[in-house]
Amino acid sequence: MDRQKMDQEISEVLDKVRRRIVAEASGSLQSMADMEELIYGELNRSKPQLLQAWINQADDDSARPVCPHCGGRMRQKQRSPKTCICDSGQVEIRRTRWWCDACKASFFPSGPDGDGGELSNHSQGG
Repeated sequence: MDRQKMDQEISEVLDKVRRRIVAEASGSLQSMADMEELIYGELNRSKPQLLQAWINQADDDSARPVCPHCGGRMRQKQRSPKTCICDSGQVEIRRTRWWCDACKASFFPSGPDGDGGELSNHSQGG
């Protein structure tokens, strides 16, 4: 993980939040409820960007899986993007697709909905 790069991405997101809050800030204490809404709203809108900054730097350290179809060793085939909906909003991750030379199955370990795996057997037309 490149923590310096992650720090830079997070700083950029928070700097934009800071500028928007300062630009819209009220000069009166009578507007405390409005300011609370502004601050919380800006921070909530930035949550997916902050999570994405971490995702961009996190390592794909998943171990080489065993083929769930035939039990053979799999090899990395490609990395594909997937949009995930989190509590704070949408983020995009890059998932590793694995390939089994023995039975021609391809597999995403994280699965389509985090269900433990998505198997596609190309030799059977799927």
